[in-house]
Amino acid sequence: MERSSRSASEEGHRTMQLSDAVASCLGEQINESRIEAALRLLCEELQVDRFSLHAVDPGRGSFRVVAGGGGQILAPGTELPLETSTQVAVPAGGDVFRHASFGDAESFDRSLDHLVVDMGYRSGCSIPLFVGSRPVGALCASSRDPHLDCDAVLDAMHDVSVVVTEAFRGARTTAPRILVCADDELFAEGVARIVERSIGARAELCATRDDALSLPPARYEAIICDATFDGRPIASLLADLDAGDPRRPVPALVIATRDTPMSRTLAARSRATGYVAGSAGSAAIASAVRSLVAGDEGAAPDLEPDADGTLPHLTPQERNVLVLLERGLRFKQIAADMHITESTAKGYARNLFAKLDAHSRSEAVYEARRQGLLDFLAGA
Repeated sequence: MERSSRSASEEGHRTMQLSDAVASCLGEQINESRIEAALRLLCEELQVDRFSLHAVDPGRGSFRVVAGGGGQILAPGTELPLETSTQVAVPAGGDVFRHASFGDAESFDRSLDHLVVDMGYRSGCSIPLFVGSRPVGALCASSRDPHLDCDAVLDAMHDVSVVVTEAFRGARTTAPRILVCADDELFAEGVARIVERSIGARAELCATRDDALSLPPARYEAIICDATFDGRPIASLLADLDAGDPRRPVPALVIATRDTPMSRTLAARSRATGYVAGSAGSAAIASAVRSLVAGDEGAAPDLEPDADGTLPHLTPQERNVLVLLERGLRFKQIAADMHITESTAKGYARNLFAKLDAHSRSEAVYEARRQGLLDFLAGA
């Protein structure tokens, strides 16, 4: 037992030393030569012939060689389709790749796979590099040993993945693509300009739900949306978008054109990882977008809905009146249905109109439908 504890301690110390050594190679001013030095260090320490770091661009279905250490296969800057390399495509999908013997693997049969084998490599493994929940790159190891101890190499790769991911983020040159969904065209264009100027991202505007659903999930890396879109709560759109890639939902941020309790509750009921009021200003929006792209997750504390899941700014009576108005009932019928007087029903309606900034029953129903409130109440 004592020897086992000592071995675990020694292994932990060795892991820390390796991570520190890699971080030291990278330094504070990360560039291609520093990354190459770190990858060569990994080759020496793990006795692997080649390490390479790749950036993945899901929107284009391609990967780019960031740097390589040890034996060279592709020059840095080379960009190829993901479908050409099993060793990069697998981690690009969020999974770990391992083959103790390339020659025995029927699935290792893509064009770049053949080149790897032709250059004398016989085994290898690779891991995805994540920013938040998104795989954005791959760290690959290849060996001329036909029986590489993949488990040991993978353990070490996972140990240094944090510092290597930071290097990848520092060296990243591909602009992230962000989907912007909002009914207000001017608002959407304003958000797009902030996105493009603040982080150099490419914004793609969608004016309707069908526009958003027509895009493949790989086309964008994050979503910015209003609390409601195309007449429905944003949770509905995000659920439909997730259906296209259920393993890895695209991070989402709500930027509300109208910062109301209902907007906050609708955002909290969705899987959005953050919320910011559109009136907060460009600096606050830019900061929220940077956090979104960097993968900083977790909704703001003030996004938590009430414990009973109700909307904080409408009383139960006002919600009932709204639902009955939407069904076309007159005030006399509403009063009978709710077992109250007609004047009381009209009083609830007046309060409801004021909260929805409406001047008539038809305006109230229209506004509630436009903001997704009726859909929300139906699912509450």
